[in-house]
Amino acid sequence: MSMTATRRDTSTRQHIGELVRDRPSARTGFDVVISRTGRGGDGLSPQDRSWPGQMRRVGREHLRMWGLDALGDSIELLLSELVTNGFRHGRGGPVGVRLWRTEVCVCVEVVSGGGAQVPCVREAGVSEESGRGLWLVDAVADAWGVTADGSCTWCLLAVPRTV
Repeated sequence: MSMTATRRDTSTRQHIGELVRDRPSARTGFDVVISRTGRGGDGLSPQDRSWPGQMRRVGREHLRMWGLDALGDSIELLLSELVTNGFRHGRGGPVGVRLWRTEVCVCVEVVSGGGAQVPCVREAGVSEESGRGLWLVDAVADAWGVTADGSCTWCLLAVPRTV
């Protein structure tokens, strides 16, 4: 899977980006495929709307199991934004959510079949109720990107070094 980073690269971010491109075949984490019950876009069902919250809880529990509680708030925000975007802007098929880790990073991947255009950070107007999700992802994640076909949006958080 070809992935392109969209964050400013430092040597740490470059190293983490290399790990994503060459991610291990055996991963620790979860990988779920969620069938939509709504039509996509604004046609989200109550069940579709519940998935971001469910993924936040599952993500935080995995961090707890991994001893990475310090990343809990960040991973919740990242999962919430990317899963919500997957349901709102994906092509209407299932939404795949993966959370995995290596010794140096935790990765979130959301596969939603892509949308009409490749996701990008934009400036939402003061009165707009949406449009800030990827701006938040960009602010919180150590690196993030989108596959060339727009089908997968991913982000990384560096695992804090132990002293």
